Amino acid sequence: MGLVLICALLFAGWSAFWYFSYTTTQQLVDRIVAREVNGQRVMTCGDRALGGYPVRLALDCSSYAIRDPDSGWQISGGPVQVYWQLNAPDRASVETSAPLHIEQAMLGQSIEVTGSRILGSVMLTPPDIVRAVSFSAEDATLSASNTAFGPSFGAIRADALSVDASPNPEAGGDLDMTLKASELSIDQIPILNGEMTFTAVDGLNALMRDRRNPTGLWLQQSGRIRDIDGWMKIGQKTLRLRGDIAFSQAGLANGTLMLRILNPTIDTARIKSELTAKRDGFNGPLTGLQLMGKPVKDGDMVGSEVKITLTNGAIKAGFLPLGTLPPIR
Repeated sequence: MGLVLICALLFAGWSAFWYFSYTTTQQLVDRIVAREVNGQRVMTCGDRALGGYPVRLALDCSSYAIRDPDSGWQISGGPVQVYWQLNAPDRASVETSAPLHIEQAMLGQSIEVTGSRILGSVMLTPPDIVRAVSFSAEDATLSASNTAFGPSFGAIRADALSVDASPNPEAGGDLDMTLKASELSIDQIPILNGEMTFTAVDGLNALMRDRRNPTGLWLQQSGRIRDIDGWMKIGQKTLRLRGDIAFSQAGLANGTLMLRILNPTIDTARIKSELTAKRDGFNGPLTGLQLMGKPVKDGDMVGSEVKITLTNGAIKAGFLPLGTLPPIR
């Protein structure tokens, strides 16, 4: 009887705690949905329902739209479920169905994201400041409507895409970014797989201070990207990239990057012996670049290391021009 009584008290206590969290969250959601800026609703949630008992809270919307009138950004789609564990109320997870529509009214830019599964995670600090964001999509397709991007790149497709952004643990004003792609296909560029990490110095500070034009403020304050570290597989080659870049206030890149172009092991080469042009279309130019570098060994792969320089956006490998990186805005 004593054990039964203890279990009943624990159950009642936990239920009371969950109900308190439920009512507090319901009031918060009511305030957010009712909030307006310049006569525009910041958030809409169709057929709103809050539940999740007994271990978490879950907000369901049949459709949604989130707007930032100051910056012009808008995200919409549906249905969506936002849920968080009671022991971690500052981190919310998001799961939605495609399509996901992203729009920047001031720039006339819109992006449509489709996929079999779209997931996200947001970390908040009181009262409602976003500190970290992650996004992933499976069987994803991204289509941009802006003529500056659409005709030149076409649709971007991938088996999996993910983006993670969070404060740097040592310098809280810096923004750490991680980009991952699996079977990424962009128009005429060969299919690639890879991962890239870097830190935007003062990137989070700029984002928090000016949502309307964070890039412009970041270029004024810092414009530096440090600790670039990434790898990419294109056809038979594996590329490893490290270095730092500084952008001028006009958005032009300057810096030095060390690029390793590595050949596959014998076993891997046999497996990839029937690569198509879509997968191995860069093999010739990459082999040519290898001849300009110094020989290196990286794990069980061998190849060469080439010094890449960027001067006001112009890209060179030694004396050989490789093209121009457009200015960022």
